[in-house]
Amino acid sequence: MKNLHRNIVKLHGYCLHKRCMFLVYEFMEKGSLFCALSNDVEAVELDWAKRANIIKVIAHALSYMHHECIPTIDHRDICSNNILLNFELEAFVSDFGMTRLLDLNSSNQTSIDRTYELAYTMNVTEKE
Repeated sequence: MKNLHRNIVKLHGYCLHKRCMFLVYEFMEKGSLFCALSNDVEAVELDWAKRANIIKVIAHALSYMHHECIPTIDHRDICSNNILLNFELEAFVSDFGMTRLLDLNSSNQTSIDRTYELAYTMNVTEKE
């Protein structure tokens, strides 16, 4: 699937080797929103107008994922650690580790929610 929204971090490439697996994303100079807000000096740089703009562009990116992508995409883990900032403090959605491609005609919502619960709690049981 081609990423067409400007505020979703770009995937440039990947490596799938038996000893080494990684993804290569667009570099974000300012790191995560969490780190920026946790640093007293950087937090001052994020005035209320910039913070409101971050909320707006992330909301637009999520709306794009939910309504314009086919199949739709549910990120499932939006938090300040998964919002990255470039040098101009422009925000980008990142970290799609919990993402699900959703088929709106499917009845598999329960199994998706159960998978998410298991991943979150790390509770593993023997399959019956």
